[in-house]
Amino acid sequence: MFDKFKQLKQLKDFESSLKKQTVTKEKNGITVTLNLKMDILDIKLNPELQISEQEKKLKDCLNDAMNAAKLEMAKQAQSMGGFGF
Repeated sequence: MFDKFKQLKQLKDFESSLKKQTVTKEKNGITVTLNLKMDILDIKLNPELQISEQEKKLKDCLNDAMNAAKLEMAKQAQSMGGFGF
């Protein structure tokens, strides 16, 4: 029973650490920052680009940042032993 409480605490600690770690990606002056929980923290656009180009680069940036965050989150979960679930 105490093992389950220990696992729950590990999971909460892991979730808390994901909120604190960030990933930033940039393409053509457009920057996206998100944490490892996939919360978007910041977006900076490039006013020199046309709207259609900004939209494309923003989508690319978001996808790159989310993929990087997923990869980092998986590495961290694996290093913690996968929580034993």
